[in-house]
Amino acid sequence: MLPNENCANEVKLLIESKQDRQTDISKHAVQNTLWAYMSFVLGKGLTFVATIILARLLAPEQFGLMGYCLIAIQYLDILNTFGMDTALISRRDKLEQAANAAFGVSIGMSILLFGLAWFSAPAIAAFFDEAGVIELFRLLAFVLPISALAMVPRAMIKRNLRFKAKLIPDIGHNLAKGLASILLAWSGFGVWSLVWGQLIGEIVSTIALWWIARWRPTFRFERQVTREMLSFGGHMISVGLVGALRNNIDYLFVGRILGAAALGYYTIAYRVPELIIRNLNFVVGNVAHPLLARLQADTQHLRSVYFSYIRYISLFTFPAGVGLALAADPFIRFFYTAKWEAAIFPMQCVALALAIASIGHVPGVLYKAVNRPEILNQTTLVKMPATIGALWYATGWGIDGVAASQVALAIFYVILDSIVVSRIIEFRLGGFVKALAPALSGSAVMAMALVLLNSSVSPTGLAGLIFLIVVGLVSYLGTLAFVSRETVAQAYTVVMRAAVTRSSVARS
Repeated sequence: MLPNENCANEVKLLIESKQDRQTDISKHAVQNTLWAYMSFVLGKGLTFVATIILARLLAPEQFGLMGYCLIAIQYLDILNTFGMDTALISRRDKLEQAANAAFGVSIGMSILLFGLAWFSAPAIAAFFDEAGVIELFRLLAFVLPISALAMVPRAMIKRNLRFKAKLIPDIGHNLAKGLASILLAWSGFGVWSLVWGQLIGEIVSTIALWWIARWRPTFRFERQVTREMLSFGGHMISVGLVGALRNNIDYLFVGRILGAAALGYYTIAYRVPELIIRNLNFVVGNVAHPLLARLQADTQHLRSVYFSYIRYISLFTFPAGVGLALAADPFIRFFYTAKWEAAIFPMQCVALALAIASIGHVPGVLYKAVNRPEILNQTTLVKMPATIGALWYATGWGIDGVAASQVALAIFYVILDSIVVSRIIEFRLGGFVKALAPALSGSAVMAMALVLLNSSVSPTGLAGLIFLIVVGLVSYLGTLAFVSRETVAQAYTVVMRAAVTRSSVARS
């Protein structure tokens, strides 16, 4: 064989090897995303059913009181892990020492934070001008040490891409929480039923995670590894705190300025869009982080996987956002009853905002995967002034104004994140638009079909909801097949392969 032929064959084999690797990565990504999202859908589906029942048993003010407690506990929960879960997933060497360090730090922090929560409860109650928050928050604070015990097992399962295994703890958490809350609410415990349900769910989840992960601390520590973990975690702490403030500043403003009842309506408005759209972002982040971390030095593959995530996320979240926005009225009136109709317009806006924001979630995951968490700090700090200013001003129009401002903020976030990530993995705007084009066109046609249907028929009740869903799906999928048959075929092929083939990554 001639030298040139040898060279040509080697190049061909190299190209085929890269193509196979890219296909394998896509399959692993989709398979683990499917398992992770199945876990979320089943678990959160139970939560949705429980919420419908609880909304009929409890008043908006009681949901608002629980909302006050959850707002405060979220900030302490970020400190609780000290970023150790993210640092552990990104770790490439000396895993045993890193896991021991993460476990020790999280347990120590949880004890300190529980004490802080206990003594700060009166101040939190004074901030929201609601004395009933004190005892509720002190009981809810027990979730901090319980969740700290589960941090390393949960991170190890994610790191090893064992998302199928997470079905049991995720479903167990939501099932236990829902059943406990409903039974206690039915028995007349009021808002306390929500707090006890949260604690019982966390206990069940923690036990299941330890059983499935089969990780045990060995108490082998290395000073340098601990320092590196703390350094990475320090970045994630600041990212998490600022990010939580940005993501929950609307709850803070609604609760502090507009009151417990308004917070109750706003919380219900978020429930279904959060279940269907926002949770997909967390699922994608859980799968994408360990996967992208394995491609840290390969810009070409990072770019390819990034566009794949953007394309497939938008294919789901864009029509989900449009559909929820146009079905919010009959949905809330049927499931939650007319006493919750003040949540209709906020739910419409939140659905659209979360759909837009979904494509801005992957850049943050990418920054962590390539060990550049400081970029998250920088971009989040840029977003903060706009977020605080817009939401504070919007409270003048009640929860409707706050929800509407979320749409504008989501557009701003996506533009900013896309500009930053384009400089890291070197892509042009054309590639980004091309990835979104199928979902945009399909969702636009779907929106027109549902608007015409609503204006001419005004569907109501369960039959009307089903009719809206069917029309929306038919118009969306029909448009998608017409404008981008190749995308539909690729998505179908990858999903089917992922569904029937066990990934070698998952086996390891």
